[in-house]
Amino acid sequence: MPNLGSIASKQGSYSDSAVLRRASSLDYKGSTTGSFVGGGSSSYVAAGARDSELAAATRDIDTNLLGDNQAGGLPMHGRYRLGFFAQYFTVGVIYGGLPATTYGFLLGYLNTPSYVYSTCTTLLALPWSFKFILGAINDCVPIMGYRRKPYMVIGWTICAAMLVVLYLYPLPEPYYCIDPTTLEYDLEIAPCNKGAAQAGTIPTILMIFASFGYVIADVAADGLTVQYARAEPESRRGYTQSTAYLTRALGQVFASLIVGFGMNGYEYLGSFEYSLTFNEVCLIFAVLAAAMVPISIFCVDEKRLLERHTFSEYAGATWQLMRSKAFFYVVLFQFFNPAIQYVSTTAGSQVQRYWAGVETLQAQLASVVAYLFFSLALYIVRERFLHISWRLMLILTTASLNVIDVPFSMLTVFDVVRNQYFYLGETLLTELPAAAFFVVSCFVIVEMATADNEGLIYGLLTTVSNCGKSLPNAFSNQLYGLFYPALSDSSNYIAARGGDQQCFRVVVACSIAVGYAFSFASLITMPLLPDQKADAQHRLATWPHHTGYAVATCTLIFLGLGYSLTVNFLALTPLACLEFVGGQGCGTDESGSGSGEVGMAQPC
Repeated sequence: MPNLGSIASKQGSYSDSAVLRRASSLDYKGSTTGSFVGGGSSSYVAAGARDSELAAATRDIDTNLLGDNQAGGLPMHGRYRLGFFAQYFTVGVIYGGLPATTYGFLLGYLNTPSYVYSTCTTLLALPWSFKFILGAINDCVPIMGYRRKPYMVIGWTICAAMLVVLYLYPLPEPYYCIDPTTLEYDLEIAPCNKGAAQAGTIPTILMIFASFGYVIADVAADGLTVQYARAEPESRRGYTQSTAYLTRALGQVFASLIVGFGMNGYEYLGSFEYSLTFNEVCLIFAVLAAAMVPISIFCVDEKRLLERHTFSEYAGATWQLMRSKAFFYVVLFQFFNPAIQYVSTTAGSQVQRYWAGVETLQAQLASVVAYLFFSLALYIVRERFLHISWRLMLILTTASLNVIDVPFSMLTVFDVVRNQYFYLGETLLTELPAAAFFVVSCFVIVEMATADNEGLIYGLLTTVSNCGKSLPNAFSNQLYGLFYPALSDSSNYIAARGGDQQCFRVVVACSIAVGYAFSFASLITMPLLPDQKADAQHRLATWPHHTGYAVATCTLIFLGLGYSLTVNFLALTPLACLEFVGGQGCGTDESGSGSGEVGMAQPC
């Protein structure tokens, strides 16, 4: 199955570099200008005039915010540079590290059902869906005259506190029994602690709160980056953004190495006799997050704010923007394309663990190499494919992702080739089409923005896209929960427990094919996407504005996010057994065949 989860993760990582000029009020000042709404009524002209006055007023705020940095962007003092880039490095560590632990911890140690595992990984990215709201709070509610440093301190304090609680949280014994001779899991006997599969709720919730903490800090750091970037001379414009996000990528690589080498014990699906525990890895992350509190206080340079903007200005700018039909079509594309394309089988993680035999170290090293390939692919796309039709590029991207996946998935499912290195090879081959998909998404956002409203455009479309990406996991849990034998029951993949039957392999293959069908079905959203830059500009200049588009956008976001949160959070409660959530029903034994023996596979 196409590794859409990892692709989405990398896109989230790199797309924030495009979202850099996010929620600073310096960027929002002209988000309702007449140049954006184009040829509208006189009310739009009046709005443009009001925004021109606001732009003039905020130039004074620019000077106050940037101070001595106005000529050169980044602060010259080494301590402040260290404090600034430390924000992004540590965000990269936590952002990359917490999801990296879930494979060995949730699938290995606790043996949670795969639909619960996929839900947990989805919810760890949930805070990014609120980045626009957090940015508005960051900009409109200064604390003691500062808009960035206090929120960095608050965010890192929350993050560190949650990680310390994770370190102190007592874990149950592993799900499977450990062979005293080999120290590996003994899959041929009944599990020693069946209740471990339901013990992932509290650790996942704590990780979600830790993620909220670092996202709060990241939003504040992005606002500071905006200020530094706007002060850079034209000859070096972009240096701050690129360096900041390169630093964050290094943090993600560092986290992958910590988890890969440090959490590679047998109980975490690794190959080492001894390793760090999940709690100890959380402590390492907690120390780094806690260190950011004094660094944020003493090593971040920010001038005290003399003026502040109000939520009413944000709300007015946002509403005017959403009234555009051209913007509404892009909203529909950014929401529905990933919502359809990312529907994928819940069998993926079980195939990776039991049939491909992917270990934690190899999975993390593959992630590191994939980051490098993705960066190279971005360069190739930038140099060679900038002027190709966006729709054509995405059609070719979608097709190639699925075609490349077929041999890797099917040969593994039907036991022709079951090798972790073969299975992970797909990750590298899909980097070029993944990079093309990412670049097109960024181009669309850039073309929809003007010099005055780019921050608002980036913030809104990022929120919409993240909402769309959280939706397919909930739907996938429901859809693939209907398959029998159950795709999320690990016993069905283990030959020693009566699983890995030929008939079940066919069921898994069919579930993967359904995922392919949804991926190709996402192409129906292509007409919503401008074909190229000229088409985007034509839409902006000629398409109308109407309040109905804004109402529809708000309704779409609230309903989509509400549905996703309901189904995903139910998967973390005792109601995870409900068929509505993706389980097999609360009156059935999800881990057995009904024979009375715990952990046996279900018959076809």
